[in-house]
Amino acid sequence: MKHILIIEDDPSILDIVAFNLEKEGYAVHTAADGEQALLTFAAHSFDLVLLDIMIPRLNGLEVLDSIRARSDVPVLIMSAKTSEEDRLEGLTRMADDYICKPFSVKELMLRVKVHLARYEGKVSGQKLVHWGDYVLDEQTGAVTKNGEALILSRKEFSLMLIFAKNPGRCYTREDLLLAIWGYDQMQPDDRTVDVAVRRLRGKIEKDPSDPRYIISRRGVGYVSGTGK
Repeated sequence: MKHILIIEDDPSILDIVAFNLEKEGYAVHTAADGEQALLTFAAHSFDLVLLDIMIPRLNGLEVLDSIRARSDVPVLIMSAKTSEEDRLEGLTRMADDYICKPFSVKELMLRVKVHLARYEGKVSGQKLVHWGDYVLDEQTGAVTKNGEALILSRKEFSLMLIFAKNPGRCYTREDLLLAIWGYDQMQPDDRTVDVAVRRLRGKIEKDPSDPRYIISRRGVGYVSGTGK
């Protein structure tokens, strides 16, 4: 099943695009602002991204630049900015396509299929992320260390992937809660993230009491290390 991320802050457009993609058999994830989009993108493996430009908390072009720094996944811009200058800027920033609003849903679905087919032919079948001694396969959810398989739950894999893709980046607990569990309102006694990190450390760290992959940052959250 192909996974598609829709980054759009207009609920009506988001709903109709998501509905039609799901009707075509795609797994759909959504984000309504730039920060949530990047967290979601880092936590999962996507085959295509549909991106609005005028979104809050990082605009679409900033999101595009960040995606391009780490992935060549197809990115299709959907925008009400229709001038030639706007279209050229989006394509210059390495978007794969630029679709002006309002658009035909049938045309959008066709463009999605075309770009998915091109991307599938481009990749070798594996999307591997290397992190210290570990190799994560985004397509299968498999993790190996020196060729030996590591057994993780789906959420443990998503949590590991978000750190593996961004060495050196600091994540708040709210960031991780939103990216992995889909909500960002933490209660004072909510230990969901801390418990998940502790369990993951127990599986990937040589010495969980002296972590090298997921490092605590007091008063902030967790930093992605290099494993060294």
